[in-house]
Amino acid sequence: MSLKSPNLDDRTFDQLKADALRLVRQKDIGWTDLSPSDPGIVLLELFAHLTEVMLYRLNRLPEKAYVEFLRLLGVTLQPPAAAYVELTFSRARATAQPLPIPRGTRVTVGRVGGGAEPPVFVTAKAAEIPAGATEVTVGAYHCDEVEAELAGRGNGLGGQYVQLRRPPLIASTGDPADLIVAVELRPEELDERIPAREYAGKTYRIWQWRKESHFTNPGEDDHIYVVDRNSGLITFAPAVRMRQADDKLAETAEMLAAVPAVGREIRVWYRRGGGNAGNVAADRLTVLKDPIPGVSVTNRERATGGKPGETLENALLRGPQELHSLQRAVTAKDFELIARNHSGRAVERARAFTRAALWRHAPPGHVEVLLVPAIPEEELERVTLDMLQARETEAAREQIEKVLDERRPLGTTCVVSWTRYKKVQVNATVVVQPEEDLEAVQQRIVQRLNQTITPVTTPFNSTGWPFGQALRASHVYDIALAERGVRWVDRVRLLVAEVPEARVKGLGVDYFQPRTWYAGSDTTLFRSLNDGEGWEVIGRFDGPVTAVRAHKGRAGLIAVISQRMDMVGSQVHVSTDCGETWRASFPLAFTVNGLDWIMRDEVPVLFLATSRGLYEIAVEPGTAPIQVLVDPQLPQERGFYAVATHTDVRGVVTVAVAAESQDGIFLSVNGGLPGSFRKKGMNMPATEDTRVLEIQDEGVRAYLWAGTNALEGSNGTGCYRWELRGLQDPPEGWQSFGLAWQGGSCKGLAFHRNVVFAASHRTGVLKLDLGQEKPAWQAPLVTCGLPLRDPGRFHPVDAVAAAPDVTNSLVMAGGIEGVHRTSDSGVSYTASSTKEFIEKVTLPDTWLFVSDGHQVTVLREDEASPTASTTAAATQPG
Repeated sequence: MSLKSPNLDDRTFDQLKADALRLVRQKDIGWTDLSPSDPGIVLLELFAHLTEVMLYRLNRLPEKAYVEFLRLLGVTLQPPAAAYVELTFSRARATAQPLPIPRGTRVTVGRVGGGAEPPVFVTAKAAEIPAGATEVTVGAYHCDEVEAELAGRGNGLGGQYVQLRRPPLIASTGDPADLIVAVELRPEELDERIPAREYAGKTYRIWQWRKESHFTNPGEDDHIYVVDRNSGLITFAPAVRMRQADDKLAETAEMLAAVPAVGREIRVWYRRGGGNAGNVAADRLTVLKDPIPGVSVTNRERATGGKPGETLENALLRGPQELHSLQRAVTAKDFELIARNHSGRAVERARAFTRAALWRHAPPGHVEVLLVPAIPEEELERVTLDMLQARETEAAREQIEKVLDERRPLGTTCVVSWTRYKKVQVNATVVVQPEEDLEAVQQRIVQRLNQTITPVTTPFNSTGWPFGQALRASHVYDIALAERGVRWVDRVRLLVAEVPEARVKGLGVDYFQPRTWYAGSDTTLFRSLNDGEGWEVIGRFDGPVTAVRAHKGRAGLIAVISQRMDMVGSQVHVSTDCGETWRASFPLAFTVNGLDWIMRDEVPVLFLATSRGLYEIAVEPGTAPIQVLVDPQLPQERGFYAVATHTDVRGVVTVAVAAESQDGIFLSVNGGLPGSFRKKGMNMPATEDTRVLEIQDEGVRAYLWAGTNALEGSNGTGCYRWELRGLQDPPEGWQSFGLAWQGGSCKGLAFHRNVVFAASHRTGVLKLDLGQEKPAWQAPLVTCGLPLRDPGRFHPVDAVAAAPDVTNSLVMAGGIEGVHRTSDSGVSYTASSTKEFIEKVTLPDTWLFVSDGHQVTVLREDEASPTASTTAAATQPG
């Protein structure tokens, strides 16, 4: 097999004799006759011979035994992995006839320096440039294809093995064409259901590759084999005397599976090669080794996934870890080990976790495995986000998911995903001893930062950055002070690349996932899992995000409204897992002004208040937006500004909508079904223009709040409240809350305990304490921390949201300068969307950091003063 046992003592007979003679000269100066005829020398040679025999025995143990045991248990060196690339075959102009691209077409680079062999890529399947088209894309692997090698002939005995002539084979890519072992068939043995192929006028039965290194439980088709891809050794089933029902061994040995019959040819089709040389840059593969007239070729993206074969040292460490899993994925370590070992060397790290441990929406029994792609050793100096994403191939992910699905416990579901990353940058000033080279120190510190704050393993970080671990200033101090010549580190700043720092119009809170918030900034949706301490990108859309709403009755469901790319109409995006993935998108030719959720027959339904009426979308496959008739007396395309929903403790579902053109508010207590809306009794003053609707839920009681629009320059009238009593109207009707309102238009409402928070156009976030005898709106002080457009005047606040947990007093406000938060009932606000941190940058449990161009200023100790003029400022581009 491919594991080679080491010797504990390599001394030969001659070396042992020479050692003995050296001792004679040291211990007995009177022994002068050292010729072979001397009787003493004869005895020394005898002892040297006996010692050599003893060393032979000794070399079998203990390290050799360790290797041998692993070999017997099926541990082999992992073969090299072949790089994969998408090749684009093009012709100058389209024709009426398709142009075939044969499977196995070879493509290489134009020129290679240093006398090295140019890497050759082979197309994995046949394709054609369609009629009327000028190009087609085909996947290809860096390998040589060996066709129908005659590996041997069957002997009819158990345990037969054959040796391929051109090892190593490449690691499995999931393509059956990687390795095909076929044994010759006689004509009378042919059957239409037998997998077979023709070669040189003969028919060969295709045998099945056994992923495990044993032959137990062969299955329905027992024509199986195992292979050591690194050494090219193919082994067929042995014959064994098995234990019978009476607990005794059978008298004769039985085959554990089928074996090649006597004299039958064993032919093998396989792919060999692979390695780092296949990781070529984009637009390098431009030479057709098998020319096709009128066709050119290139690779628009770089080739990825090429890895060298495994070393013996690594196999000795890996072997015991593999034995713990017993070929089944039970523990998290099992899932991670299988993911790494069955990736074709495309994955370096994996993390497995149960979704239900992190997410409230996840059902029990769901395991997610996160993957980090492998980066070639020569590129580890600085790993970037682009490098990682370029190596996240769908083929590798699907292959791992397939293997894990075969090995997962019954009743569990396994999902395999690529890890998400958060870019972070370190800015610091480093003071060194006077004799140090500033530029050299700067380069070494930046190298340490790059190779410590990284998802992959490096010489400075043997495990890679831990999942979910925050980056703290103390980490930076430790990294910089580890460099020789550094006296101290000062002015450490941690910066992130993206936060919701501007134009936040959509702001929402999650009602199930603790401490979770959503903010839409321009075309990007952010999520915070820690009450705004840190934000991560979870969605990018064609147009600016205008609204976001989480479902109050179904965990994980969120809907996002964004403008379309052409700015004509809106786009509705739906996620069922808190924004981890986006499963539905509905483009609309009109503008969505507001949205809210209900449940109907266990199906989530999203209501949309749009510029052309009220619409609903049932979140299930094959659905589309449906217009809901609100009032037959209204024009069919009468628009609506806002919609709000509520489900009470008795299951009564209320839907309220505010019509445009001051047409009033309509209420349905029948789940928003067509024709169930009413306006009677819902009239408020005719001059009011309602633009905001929200529900205040106080357990057994609930209220519908309406925020009004104000004319330019007007203070406005504030808000109104309507108690929801099902079919009954509240005796007090609409209650006006306009005392001390000076905010102009109301742009959003939120509730925490007995306090109402209102986003306003003129006076920031106002609050109303309903516990007072005569509630009056209180405007914040201009020094509260909300952004000002000029002295004494607040910027408009476009959105406001409050934590649903009564023990969490956090309230967030969004506007032109990002997100601000308060935990003291609006007395003071702090920026929640800053890019720069002094103490730490947070990270979700399933994310990793990637370095984003660190900036280090290096000063000599005698220059480290405010008046120093000579510095070595070093910036690495992001």
